[in-house]
Amino acid sequence: MRSLTFTSAAVLITPSSDSTCAHNKPSTLSNNVTSKHPKTPSIRKPLPAGNTLVRNNILFKRPLSTPLKPIDPLLSAKTLSLLNKSIRNSLSASTIAGYSLALSRFLDFCNQENIPPELRFPANEFVLSAFAASNAGLLSGNTVCKYISALKAWHVLHDVEWKGGSRLNFVLNGVKNLTPLSSRRLPRPPVNIKMLSSLIIKLDRHDPLDAAVAAAASVAFWGQCRLGELMASSRTDASTSSRPSRRDLSTKSPYRHSSSYALFLPQTKTKRRGDSITLVSQIGSSDPLSLLRNHLQVNDLPPSSPLFAYLTSHGSYSLTKRQFIDRCNDIWSKLGYPHTTGHSFRIGGTTELLLSGVPPDVVKTMGRWSSDSFLRYWRSLEDLAPLYAKNVQRSNHSRSPLALNA
Repeated sequence: MRSLTFTSAAVLITPSSDSTCAHNKPSTLSNNVTSKHPKTPSIRKPLPAGNTLVRNNILFKRPLSTPLKPIDPLLSAKTLSLLNKSIRNSLSASTIAGYSLALSRFLDFCNQENIPPELRFPANEFVLSAFAASNAGLLSGNTVCKYISALKAWHVLHDVEWKGGSRLNFVLNGVKNLTPLSSRRLPRPPVNIKMLSSLIIKLDRHDPLDAAVAAAASVAFWGQCRLGELMASSRTDASTSSRPSRRDLSTKSPYRHSSSYALFLPQTKTKRRGDSITLVSQIGSSDPLSLLRNHLQVNDLPPSSPLFAYLTSHGSYSLTKRQFIDRCNDIWSKLGYPHTTGHSFRIGGTTELLLSGVPPDVVKTMGRWSSDSFLRYWRSLEDLAPLYAKNVQRSNHSRSPLALNA
């Protein structure tokens, strides 16, 4: 069984300091920042049998069989290093992990089929099509398309020709049509305003944990937030580099209306340097402003503490995503609601704002949505359609020339 030999590589190739030799000598690659004078050559290890290599960061590794493109020797080592650093930071950690998994599965397929190394990277279109087809009837078409996207990303990152074309597109369409019923997940139901209100009524606002859960639920819903933007994965994680601290909540609105808070999220899925959301006053028990004030009063902690940290007899702890969603589902299950996931808060907040008549472009901006995903996550279309499209009328002078000439 054939396998590829990989170099633990940076994305870019750095030329030798001798410009006359730059196109004749292969450049050495390493995980560290590239330089024109590498001190030691990188270690190149073959993939073990069965292709059980470390999955993480394979996206930034390059097989020795892949031809290298010479880089203009006029570029300085500093410029090349910054270019390399920019490319390596172009994707989120979760995307890198997902793409690396897809690449390792592609290599597993190539090993099983004894695909020659020179047809793997750059990937031959026939090989790409065969890999996609090998999952037909087993995985959803969307999953297979994500695998192909990961392979294309590798080629782009390494400046290698992408050979996917019309044939591959036909195969992907076929794989989508052959998606098994078991792989077709129903859309995740959104948290609606009734569920949110019922949850908050059942929570004890004087209890430190429940006070934090109530505030987090309202912020996630009305702020259209992902839970990972607000809460930690470990209760002992008190870092605030990627999640908001109390000082990130501004109760003094910079806008004309005083009934709003500004919350800075240090890091989001799409913006590593963070983004801000606006929380406005709402009627009823789910008002995020009053719930935040209650939480901060019950859990009186320093401004540097995580926003949703809470007090216990043993000190303070960070509210975790798992702890949060388990507490919510514990209450909702007793009320007859189905099991809910964390993303349902973001979907629910978006849907509620749309149903309330807030213009879609405002909802989109408030929720920091990209156009495609915003449309994909719309729910309750049977309610939204009458709201925006009922009794559509146009005067004769506004009718299109096409209609007038019909």
